[in-house]
Amino acid sequence: MKMKTKSEMSKLLWSFTIPVFILIAAILALFLVDSIMSTNNNAELTKKLLINQIVDSYRRLGENFQSMNFNPEVLKLLSPDMLQAFARGDVDPVFALIMNVSVMASPAEYVALVKDGSIYKYSAKSGVTVKPEQLLTSPPPNDYKIIKEFGGKEGTLLYAFYPIDLSIVGLDSKIYISSVFDITEQVKEIDSYFNEQKRDNIIKLVVAAIIALVVFGLLLLFWLRYLIKRFIAGPINQLNTTAEEIVAGTFEGEVEVDQSSDFSALQGLLRSGQLILRKHDEDLSGSGGES
Repeated sequence: MKMKTKSEMSKLLWSFTIPVFILIAAILALFLVDSIMSTNNNAELTKKLLINQIVDSYRRLGENFQSMNFNPEVLKLLSPDMLQAFARGDVDPVFALIMNVSVMASPAEYVALVKDGSIYKYSAKSGVTVKPEQLLTSPPPNDYKIIKEFGGKEGTLLYAFYPIDLSIVGLDSKIYISSVFDITEQVKEIDSYFNEQKRDNIIKLVVAAIIALVVFGLLLLFWLRYLIKRFIAGPINQLNTTAEEIVAGTFEGEVEVDQSSDFSALQGLLRSGQLILRKHDEDLSGSGGES
């Protein structure tokens, strides 16, 4: 009887413990997912900041062209042939100058001057095979676009535009400098850093979760075992022992009924059984005396 009671208590214990463990594991999994998502968001934000810095730096390059204003001091730097061509209204040397300065100032894989919606001139690094279908002739939204392949190069490539305002010299043409920058290595470094950070966070969280589960599980088991033993198993075992002693005739005294106990009904049954057996024994004793 005691073994059966212990088995039932174990079932009760595990039926309570397992859902609690599942709940804790679910909460920890939620924290883990949140940590991973936060790290991924930080990585994407860092990449976006990198792209914006590159775009802004080359946008400022275009502003520097405009700030020159082609004032006399700047014009002194131009060759006589270029000045004569410019005086005749031939702006091609000016465009060529802008193009050459852009190529020298830019570490891009490809640089082009876009004039009136068409490519006026372009320059590409050695090994970059320019394909006409890949060339943009108008700026994309936000003046840049991320592409995965250009001229035979694959990776993370930034196709950026920045305008040059030549209205100060009487030109109404819409002039843009377009460049393709290979930012594959920078993006890889960002991904590597945040992947390592993500790995560290996952390891720390998993280790902390295992320790927390083990400690909480042990505390929970000991506490539940104590409660069950104190308020369930103990009283039930006592009732079992009392019942066995009553049946064996070795129980002494009266079965007490505690009305405040959850087991008062069982105690009452045992008391009634004790009285019945006692009366039965008295009847048998009386019958034996008469004979």
